[in-house]
Amino acid sequence: MTTDTLHPLAADYLQRLRRAGRGLPRGRLRELLAEIEGHLSEAIDPSASDAQALTVLDKLGEPEAIIAADTPDPDELPARRGTKEWAAIILLLFGGFILGLGWFAGLILLWNSRAWTTREKWIGTLVIPGGLATSVLIGLIAIGAPTKKICHAFAGGVQHCTNATGQSTPILGVAVFAVLVLAPIATSVYLARRAA
Repeated sequence: MTTDTLHPLAADYLQRLRRAGRGLPRGRLRELLAEIEGHLSEAIDPSASDAQALTVLDKLGEPEAIIAADTPDPDELPARRGTKEWAAIILLLFGGFILGLGWFAGLILLWNSRAWTTREKWIGTLVIPGGLATSVLIGLIAIGAPTKKICHAFAGGVQHCTNATGQSTPILGVAVFAVLVLAPIATSVYLARRAA
């Protein structure tokens, strides 16, 4: 802030604004001070009379009123992570193991919480519905899926068998399993961080 090039009353106004805005996040207070300072430097010439400066400052209003208008209403603030949010995260991850019903309970808690945005709720809902239970089930099916075997006999009675894709181990199945397990874990971590 360059208050040395401002009219003394404008510089004093900015100091009052800074004191009144101590409760705002630092970044927002910096933006607000820069915005008001820019306006004051354009509207009030440093050599203007005190009466001219006071006219501009009166139009702006009291610094406390500007801060109050920029402070969000506590009812509009998103809720913080609490017991309900932790229960939602845990049930979305492990609830599928409780006959699948636990995951649905987690889903209800997720959508009833004010800690997440709609976008975050959709991510929690759609990234591997059923959580780890679904991931484990699909992963085990992918790993154990029967494949067509191709066997080649070599000299000395040695036989080498591979599946139809030419792989001797189900690498694709293991990769799918890893992704299916990591996706719900990553989603749970994401939801926990976003609710913080």
